[in-house]
Amino acid sequence: MKKTKDMDKQKNELFIVYSLNKSAEDRNNIYKGKPTYFSTREKAEELISRFSDYYSFLYEDLKTSDHVYCILMEEFGLDSPHRYQLSTRVYSPEGLLISESIVPDDGPFYGRPENSIQHKIGEVVELPFGDHLAYGIVVRQPLCLKEDFKIEGLMASDDSYEILQHRCHEIDYVFAPMVFKPTKDVPDIIRKDLEYAFEKAWMDKVQI
Repeated sequence: MKKTKDMDKQKNELFIVYSLNKSAEDRNNIYKGKPTYFSTREKAEELISRFSDYYSFLYEDLKTSDHVYCILMEEFGLDSPHRYQLSTRVYSPEGLLISESIVPDDGPFYGRPENSIQHKIGEVVELPFGDHLAYGIVVRQPLCLKEDFKIEGLMASDDSYEILQHRCHEIDYVFAPMVFKPTKDVPDIIRKDLEYAFEKAWMDKVQI
């Protein structure tokens, strides 16, 4: 049988599926579940659609057991001496696609489609940060460029929100698919702190 370009491409790709899980002991703690490896996207998506069947213990009583925060599928190119990530897709615990970035590690990145920018400037958001969940506020959205307007030199790392974090009040670049709407009510003291820091950041920017 004659090989096609699509067949060669499939053989040179690896799909990794894993979940980020919230700890039952401390709901602000989050950790990476055991990864599973696939040779095709279809097989990876099949697992995601039945994730609650295979990992039912992560869907039991949420008050007493660890549970799924989100599911990730990462796509990598093979046969390269360097790490070469092709895409990242994030799914809800129920297996529904929430967000994605299909920009390879080495670019080029030409901006996100407008309908895929899910968070507004000044919006309070939630993000996995290391081994815990953090609150932040959006300072800048990812680039959204017209098809006929391209900036050279942009890569996957540029597909990010600028997020001002609670407590430290530092601004970090956070990969777009890893910024979420809060999963629970944000305490007023945290929301007010973020809004104050956001206003101050904008005032400092205007003065500069």
